[in-house]
Amino acid sequence: MATPTAARRRTYLIGKARPHAVIGKNRENGEIVLIVFGAFLGMMWGLAVPWLLPRILGLIGLPMLALAAVYVPYRRRTFFKWMEIDRNYRRNLRSGRARYRSRAMEAGTRLDGTEVAIGAPPGIGRVVWLDAPFGPDRIAVLMHLERRTVTAAIEIEGPGVGLRDSEDQEALVDRFGTLLKHVANGDGFVTRLQMLARTLPADPDAHAKDVERRGDKDAEPWLRASYEELQSMVSTSSEQHRAYLVACMPYTRELAAEARAHGRGDSGLATVMVRELNDICARLIEADIRVRQPLGEPRLASLLHGMYDPEHPIDHIQTMSQRNAWPAEVDATHQNYMSAKTRESDTREAWHHSTAWIKEWPMTPVGVNFLAPLLVHTPDVIRTVAVTMDLEPTDVAIERMLTEKTNDEADASRAAKMNRVVDPRDIAQTGRVDQRGEDLASGAAGVNLVGYITVSSRNPEQLVRDKRTIRAAAGKCYLKLEWCDREHHRAFVNTLPFATGIRP
Repeated sequence: MATPTAARRRTYLIGKARPHAVIGKNRENGEIVLIVFGAFLGMMWGLAVPWLLPRILGLIGLPMLALAAVYVPYRRRTFFKWMEIDRNYRRNLRSGRARYRSRAMEAGTRLDGTEVAIGAPPGIGRVVWLDAPFGPDRIAVLMHLERRTVTAAIEIEGPGVGLRDSEDQEALVDRFGTLLKHVANGDGFVTRLQMLARTLPADPDAHAKDVERRGDKDAEPWLRASYEELQSMVSTSSEQHRAYLVACMPYTRELAAEARAHGRGDSGLATVMVRELNDICARLIEADIRVRQPLGEPRLASLLHGMYDPEHPIDHIQTMSQRNAWPAEVDATHQNYMSAKTRESDTREAWHHSTAWIKEWPMTPVGVNFLAPLLVHTPDVIRTVAVTMDLEPTDVAIERMLTEKTNDEADASRAAKMNRVVDPRDIAQTGRVDQRGEDLASGAAGVNLVGYITVSSRNPEQLVRDKRTIRAAAGKCYLKLEWCDREHHRAFVNTLPFATGIRP
C-alpha cells in the first residue's frame, strides 16, 4: 500500500541586490563610468607621454586604479562607495547641517495660544500635513514635497503566523500575495507599501501590578497562591510589539487630476488616499490581518516622536500634534550613530540611533518565519524593522525577469565557451529567476524589496552591544547587514513611516 507523501512546504529565495546598469553585471552606472574614464585616461596617457617606462606605467596603472576603486574592498565597502558618502559628510560638517536645533523656544505657541508648526529636521524634507475622515476616526495624510509622494499610515495587528500550522501559514502568505497583486495590477494610485515592526521594552511587572490593582482580594487563598506561582514562572523580559502599514502614492499628473475632481486644493489628495486605503483595508481583512486604527495627526505625531525618543509612550497622544512630532536637537557629527533629543525627555542625555541596510536577503531556501529571530527572539533591544515594497504590474515584472534571464543565460554560455568554472552563486541566481518567473506566470505581482533596521540606545556603549546582538540575529535570518556609517541621519528616515529607501 502506497503511503501518502506530505506536501512540500513553500520556501523563499530573495537573494542579493543586483544593481542595474546600461552595461556590465552587478554594477551601477557610476561604477561603469569610472572604469571607462580610467581606461580613457590610460589610453590618452599612452598617446601623450613619449617615454617608454612612464607610458607603460600610465597605460596599466590608471585603468587598474579605476578597477581597484570599484572592486577592491575598502572599510567593508569600496572606495567608490565611500567617495560620495565622505564628500557629503565633510560638507555637512563644514556647513553645520550635521547639527540641528529647533528655533522654537518651547511649545511653538503664540501668546494667543495658536500653535506654530516646527519644521522637520534635516533629512526629512518639507512635509505638509493633511487631515481626512477615515470611518469613525480621522487619518493624517502627509505630502512630501521633495520626494513628490503622498503617504498615510495605519496600525495593524498581524495574524500570528508562528502560532499556526504549516497549511494555515501558506494560506496566509497566499492571501497577502493576493493583496500585493491587487495593489500592483489595479487601477489605483498606490504603488508602494511599507511594513514597520516597532519593538520597545515593556514593564515586566505590568501584569502583576494589574492583578494587584484589579484582582479580587476576597478570592480563595489557594487560587491566589496558584496564580502567584504561575506568575513567577513567566519570563521577566517583556516587549511591546507594534506593526504599521504605510501606503505611498507618487504625485503624478493623473493623481493631480483625480484630486481636483474630489476636492479643492490639497484636500482632494487626502480624499484619494482615503479611498485607496479603504480598498487596502478590505484586502487586509481577507488576508486575516486586523486593522487596529488609522494614524491621525496625534497618533502619527506620537509615533514619530517616539521613534526619536523611545521613552515617549506611543499611546500617549494627548497634546500631540505636528508641532511637536520632531525632535528639538539632532546631532549627526558622529560617524557611527545619530543622536536626537526631545524637550519632553526626562533627562538631558540624548538617544543614539544606528541604522543598517539589509544588503543581502536569504540566498538559501527559508520558510515563512525566517525573520522570527530578528522580530521576536531578540529581547531588550529597541529596534525598528522597515521593509518597503515597490510594486509593479505583472507584465512589467515579466519583461524585466525575461531580460535578466537572457543576460544570465548569455553569461553562462560565454563562460562555457571559454572553459571557465561556473560560479555556484550564478547557478543559484538562475534558480531564483526561474522561481520568480513561475510566480509571475501564475499572476503574482512584481515586488522590489528594500529593508532597514534601526537600533536605539541611551548610551553609545550599550548601542555597540545592541548592534552586535542585531547582527547575530540577522545572521540567523540569513540576512547580511551593512551599517550606514557617516549617513545615519539619512538612513534613519527610511525607518520612519514615509515608505522611503527605494531608489526611484
